[in-house]
Amino acid sequence: MSMYLWFGLMIATSVLWTLWFFYRPLKDNRTDLESSNIELGKQKQLELEQDLEQGLINDGEFNKAVEEITQTLAIELNQTSVNLNKKQGTLWWAIILVLIALPATSLLTYNYLAPKHDVEKVASIAQVQNAPLSLEQSVVKIKQGLVGDPNNADSWKILGLTYFELGQLEESLGAYERAYQLAPKDVGLLVEYASVIATSQNDQFVGRASTLVREALEINPNAPDALYLAGLVSVNAGQFDLAKKVWQRALSLLPQDHPDRTILENILVELAEIQGEGIPQHQVTVNVDLSERLRQAEFSEYYLMVYIKAAQGRPMPIAIQKIKLKDFSGKAVLTDGNSVMPSSKLSQSGEVVAVVRLSQSGSAMKQANDVQVLSPVINVRDNPTVNLQVE
Repeated sequence: MSMYLWFGLMIATSVLWTLWFFYRPLKDNRTDLESSNIELGKQKQLELEQDLEQGLINDGEFNKAVEEITQTLAIELNQTSVNLNKKQGTLWWAIILVLIALPATSLLTYNYLAPKHDVEKVASIAQVQNAPLSLEQSVVKIKQGLVGDPNNADSWKILGLTYFELGQLEESLGAYERAYQLAPKDVGLLVEYASVIATSQNDQFVGRASTLVREALEINPNAPDALYLAGLVSVNAGQFDLAKKVWQRALSLLPQDHPDRTILENILVELAEIQGEGIPQHQVTVNVDLSERLRQAEFSEYYLMVYIKAAQGRPMPIAIQKIKLKDFSGKAVLTDGNSVMPSSKLSQSGEVVAVVRLSQSGSAMKQANDVQVLSPVINVRDNPTVNLQVE
């Protein structure tokens, strides 16, 4: 409150100073002009009296001249008053504008600056007050909310998940069951509930867990999470072919950049090994467009190395082809046969980067004069084709 009081006093002081600044010159200007005109009239009249005494003019000329001086003085005084009144009118408008503009501008400036400070202060306080709760504190808070709203399915669902994180499976199952009774069509809830039941059954998706997965797919046949669990249900039942089809469908529904794609791809590889099918063969095709300069004879003995490396992690090649530039056809197809390590084949990789490097020495280590181009991140399982330009 004191801050606003001081701010108001500052505005009032500024306004009073501005009024005095405008008023004082106006008053002084009026006094100076009127005094100047009167003194000038007296001086002219004194000069006429001297001329009359010296016989330079007669009485008639003297009286006529005095009358002219008096009339001229009256006119000048009147004109001065009119001009000053005009200026005063203009000045009062300026004063009125200042009286309005100065406080308004000050308040707008304060409102622009002060809220930012207040918001930052409030945010700082809120950040301290809203420190993350522990799992135990979260349980207490959720249960307090459920006292006033016992039919909130989302709260029961969150309570079930919190209990699960605490390792309290019985309490978690009880909370999920209550949420299920309130929202039996919530696919996400069904998937979570089925997973908790399976955990309580030594990761076996049988019985009630299997029933909940089936219910979820009846509601939404294209739910990737439900399809993933359906694959586990099929594996538990020994139906590997069905599990493969379900997981392939789930994989096709996930976006290319979804992190769960790699999990599903690895599961499908493991399933293929279990079934004795071997690892599916994949390849990466790299089309290389060389500039006109690099097509010259002086580069014909240079080495062109086309290889695949992991998008993250170790930079060493997974698969590579090394060709002299004069023998290069413009396209390199990398397969498991080009894998550097027999235990880490190209088909077992996920997200990778294709690299093209032109080197005079052909050394495995990149040299200062080598020309190198990298592709965006690609996935080996998509059997991608990459186009790279080397200049």
